[in-house]
Amino acid sequence: MPYLICEDCGNYYELKEGESSEDFQLECDCGGELEYYPTKYDYYKKHRINQGSVEESAKKSPKNKEKITEGFFSNLDAQSKGFMLVGVLGVIILILLFGSSGMISSISPSYLDVMPPEIQAANAPVLVILYAPRCSACQKFDSETLTNPDIQQKISSYSVMRINVDTNPEQANHFNSNVIPTMVLLDPKGKEIRRNVGYMTATELINFLKT
Repeated sequence: MPYLICEDCGNYYELKEGESSEDFQLECDCGGELEYYPTKYDYYKKHRINQGSVEESAKKSPKNKEKITEGFFSNLDAQSKGFMLVGVLGVIILILLFGSSGMISSISPSYLDVMPPEIQAANAPVLVILYAPRCSACQKFDSETLTNPDIQQKISSYSVMRINVDTNPEQANHFNSNVIPTMVLLDPKGKEIRRNVGYMTATELINFLKT
């Protein structure tokens, strides 16, 4: 619905069907000028663009600024609130899409201290395999997945750390996994990229290794 909104105090009048701005005296009770806006969102956009003039007006009359802000946000119609909500969600989605990988990398724990010196020196991505000889899924992963020619070629550019959870429980505990097999992919600096809990086929492992 269209509105007549005071440029000074933010008070407004919602035009009803058939009414026109020409039917009214365009002067507010506070002495300010009433301006026609198709929606309250248009009023908001204008005052965001003209922020300097709003601040100048606020210096002359601080109460005016308070009224404009308060009056506008507390009386937004559904359409205007919808526009604003879509805008906020859009910004959040962009942040997640373009910033999540960097954010996750920055907060991921580093396993550099449990990586052997030769693996650190290789400066290559690291595939950590948590296993135990008693584990049938681990045996199947070794005999079927790791022996696959495509996997052999793929992991040739990776450093592989195999950790027996039975004989090296202290080292395994660093990775906080209670299920075997568990595969953890690390970058060359020991930062976790992703992990998988449970058996993986050769195709699944190739997809897992993609960076």
